Amino acid sequence: FFQKQLFDLSEKEFLLSLKLVPNRLSTIDNLIKIYIKTENKKKLDEILNKSVQYKDENIILAGQAYKNFLYEDYEISLNYCNRLLENRYLEYDFSDLKASNLKQQKKFLEAVKIYKKLLFFKDKKFFTFCQIGRLFYELGKIRQAKYYFEKSNKLQANNNTNLWYLSLCNLTLKNFKDGFSLYENRWKNGDGAIKKFQKIPELKSLNDLKNKKILIWGEQGLGDTIQFSRFVIDLLKYTKTLTLAVNKKLVKILSNLDVNIILVDELDVIESEYDFQLALCSLPKLLKTKSTKDINFYKLVLKNKIEILKNINNKKLNIGIACSGNKNYLKDKYRSVSFKYFEPIIKNQNINFYKLSQGFNKNELDIIQNYNNVFDCSDTSFFELSHLIKNLDLIISIDTSIIHLSGTLGINSILLLNYNSDWRWFDDNETTIWYPSVKIIKQKEFDEWNVVFKILSDNIDLFAK
Repeated sequence: FFQKQLFDLSEKEFLLSLKLVPNRLSTIDNLIKIYIKTENKKKLDEILNKSVQYKDENIILAGQAYKNFLYEDYEISLNYCNRLLENRYLEYDFSDLKASNLKQQKKFLEAVKIYKKLLFFKDKKFFTFCQIGRLFYELGKIRQAKYYFEKSNKLQANNNTNLWYLSLCNLTLKNFKDGFSLYENRWKNGDGAIKKFQKIPELKSLNDLKNKKILIWGEQGLGDTIQFSRFVIDLLKYTKTLTLAVNKKLVKILSNLDVNIILVDELDVIESEYDFQLALCSLPKLLKTKSTKDINFYKLVLKNKIEILKNINNKKLNIGIACSGNKNYLKDKYRSVSFKYFEPIIKNQNINFYKLSQGFNKNELDIIQNYNNVFDCSDTSFFELSHLIKNLDLIISIDTSIIHLSGTLGINSILLLNYNSDWRWFDDNETTIWYPSVKIIKQKEFDEWNVVFKILSDNIDLFAK
């Protein structure tokens, strides 16, 4: 079961084995490997605590190294890696983990040196090239990353993770033909992406659209769904009606896309009603999107009106701020910024500020409470938010769903973009083909926000005049 990566079944059998022969090290070894593979911190912690009598065994040290890495205790994990690396037979596996710890501590040059030493392991060369590529990708060095992913692919073609990253590099560099084709590897790269509605045949050709009932379904976050919904409108060139299934938070908002697009909550889909289905982010490939000229913008006009939750003072400039996103996103630590960065700006009492992103820590709460021109809207529903921001003069947002919402509504917006940004913003640093009303202020250097906020402050001064 372990060899087939059926880890739940494998764990069940090893636990039964452990009951028959308690404390058998080889069984504990296999359970630790399962919990490392599945990144199950809790179970890994439990079995390590029950195996203290073997604390100096390599497998226990390995478990501790991975456990602390998963708990983000990188310095402790590094110490365990160094102990394990005293055994030269463990050099490859734990050099890789050591490099991963160094990356998390932003010691990228040290990590690169480790990976380049690992190139001496010829049978693992394809994996090492991929790891170097991932490191450069994380740094926003896309051309260097692509070079190493291609070297990896030459040694082992059809590695799903490598092909997935190659797609991201190609898309960032606007090579759409290869990028969107390789993007289909997102289902196979082990990051948890799941295909929905697989009882319905997949739409593979535009020729299959005529007189058929088609279901397009949102597969990623709210922002992704908003951004890619334009391709559903493009698809109407080939058929009269379509159904778009999305997260319930978006049903009312996206019901304004087009009269010929039926919006449904993805939880309410009856699969037997459709002839074909396709994931939303697969539409560019189906539509043979070749360049930015093929990307259309359709301004979303909200027809259904609701009462605005917050009183807007029209005698002042009103600015919405979204400074944080989903913490589970791989690059969130680079894209999200502390609300404290905005403090020099919000001192301007001639402007009212509205915090739009959800959640904040104590320091941010203290900042909000210190200023009577800052209003917390973080508990506003996404639908209500769409109507609220229509009444604001400017939206300032990091790369999160708020910027996609304001962009598709045609609201003046500023996107604060990290240097190693998501492929969706390509290599653009001032404007974006996705949303004409969005201006980009992008980091000039990796993980450096001070210059961005200096430029932002100058932009707000100009906007206020």
